[in-house]
Amino acid sequence: MKAPERIETPRLVLRRPTASDAAAIFTRYAADLEVTRYVAWPRHVSITETREFLEFSDAGWESSAAGAYLAESRADGRLLGSTGIHFETAERASTGYVFARDAWGKGFATEALHAMVALGESLQVRRLYALCHTENLASVRVLEKNGFHREALLPKHTVFPNLRSLEPSDVFVFARPAALARE
Repeated sequence: MKAPERIETPRLVLRRPTASDAAAIFTRYAADLEVTRYVAWPRHVSITETREFLEFSDAGWESSAAGAYLAESRADGRLLGSTGIHFETAERASTGYVFARDAWGKGFATEALHAMVALGESLQVRRLYALCHTENLASVRVLEKNGFHREALLPKHTVFPNLRSLEPSDVFVFARPAALARE
């Protein structure tokens, strides 16, 4: 089963990225050091890196049931951020999100993650999880609002390339059993 390439929520349009999105992704969030602080990929310093992400995204969509989604405002079509599902097996997948600074604190990440939970359920994902830097309290709240439970602390697990230290950081593992998606 394949995921839809477009999902609508009350305030968002989530859609598969295209090559023409490169400039907007780069300027809205991928090049912003503060926005990318707690992501596991390096901040984009050139639009070439954004284009490479789009190629990676296309490959993911072609080889898997789903992939990255851009999150746009239904009200004005403005790009707000990104989310998605990355399959590790047919029944286990990870999710995450990143939003432009002017979209913070407005519930967009919570709404986008809710859509990814529903998508995971429709694709019969039995284990949907996310990793979260222990200091990223806003992301912890978004995960908890969507019924994710903190399962573990993984010490010195993930390098966050946009932090000053390139030493692996502690991360929380949050997971949401599939049965909770029906809530």
